[in-house]
Amino acid sequence: MYVNAIWQVPSVRMMRLLATLSVILTLGASCGGGGEVVPAPPAPPAPQRPAFDAGRAFADLEAQVAFGPRVPGSDAHERCEQFLRQRLAEAGARVVTHDFRSATALSDTEYDFTNVLGVFAEDAPGDVLLLGAHWDSRAKADEDPDPALRDRPVPGANDGASGVAVLLEIARAFQTSEPPRPVIIALFDAEDQGGTSPMPYAGWIIGSRTLVAEWPNDVPWPDEMILVDLVGGDEEHNPRVGTPGLSNDVFDLKMEQRSLQAAPDLVDRIWTIAERRGHEGFERTVGHAITDDHVPFIEAGVPAVDIIEFVPPEWHTVDDTPEHCSANSLEQVGDTLLEFIYGE
Repeated sequence: MYVNAIWQVPSVRMMRLLATLSVILTLGASCGGGGEVVPAPPAPPAPQRPAFDAGRAFADLEAQVAFGPRVPGSDAHERCEQFLRQRLAEAGARVVTHDFRSATALSDTEYDFTNVLGVFAEDAPGDVLLLGAHWDSRAKADEDPDPALRDRPVPGANDGASGVAVLLEIARAFQTSEPPRPVIIALFDAEDQGGTSPMPYAGWIIGSRTLVAEWPNDVPWPDEMILVDLVGGDEEHNPRVGTPGLSNDVFDLKMEQRSLQAAPDLVDRIWTIAERRGHEGFERTVGHAITDDHVPFIEAGVPAVDIIEFVPPEWHTVDDTPEHCSANSLEQVGDTLLEFIYGE
């Protein structure tokens, strides 16, 4: 009751206080010039999250296979390299190529190889993200159940073209909305030519190993790395191929062991996003330890993760063709990566 009485009949002292406050507020407002309060500048809008177009990605998968097997020294290999450079340039990347020569575990002949890099938003703040995939296809289908076919080259629709297709579509998404952090798309050559060999890692991952050792001076070093490999498999049974206990007809992306050991937080971030987006291919189970293009980056101190299905039935066989791939699988991986870039 006492408080209400005070506010109903203001005292002289209170009226003086109110008058003083009014003068102070008036003076404060005039400090902005012209007697008006200058509003604070608006916060920059959050980058728009582009959608992943699985149909366009699948078309890029088919386009790569249409060149023929991208094996060392072939015309298909040379034409595909030009295709990759053009696609990245069209998406607005600063394209950097890293050329090198090497023999392989499958041939004593030295071949010309090229890692193709696209650099995006390099002046943006934040950690540098590297997204990688290999673009060569294996020269020998040595896992084919038919011995007569094992010297033929692998078409490389899933093993090679699928990861590249996902990253090319992500590059196109960057045209819609620039990524909020620097991103490098690295397409590695000479990943899939390994075997029984005294070469380091038995001749696997030559391109990524060489790139890490000879990193271009004008390309920022990555703070974290995500590799995509064998990410386009379907779930249709192929009676001609498949290894019991090793492959199945389910598209499953388990957590690769080396990735989980080297970058558990990065693995958790990716798989959490995939689960939130409803992508059932990502499984919270531990898979195999894979020698893949993420390994040289792990060894150089970069947290790196391999998103990979190991192994689909068509792996290293002549049946690794688009008819045994799925746009839905590309969608699960590509959508997860775009959410990782824009939505974290």
